[in-house]
Amino acid sequence: MKVLRTIETFLPYICGPVNQAFQISDRLEDKGVSSPVFTTYSDVSSELPKKEKIGKVFVNRFKSQLKIMRYLVSAGMLPHLKNFDILHSHNYRNFQTDSSFFLLSLKASPSF
Repeated sequence: MKVLRTIETFLPYICGPVNQAFQISDRLEDKGVSSPVFTTYSDVSSELPKKEKIGKVFVNRFKSQLKIMRYLVSAGMLPHLKNFDILHSHNYRNFQTDSSFFLLSLKASPSF
């Protein structure tokens, strides 16, 4: 099983939602459930690697093409939002959650 997690910012930045996302993914990985995180470079150094493993969690960071306050458009993430059993988007009113919702809606329609 694969549980894909999306969040607009991730470690090393620490806040409640980031810690929650990390803890859930880390514990799922302990149980043999793949739970990678897709995120952006918001609130973290642009020097961080695009792909890395933090603890047991695989993290993929995507560059943002547009930032409107805390809304970061990361179009490069879109082609990667596939091949998962469950999608868990953290926070709301962000590009990662919005695009995941719309892509899943298309996937559920018979013409997709």
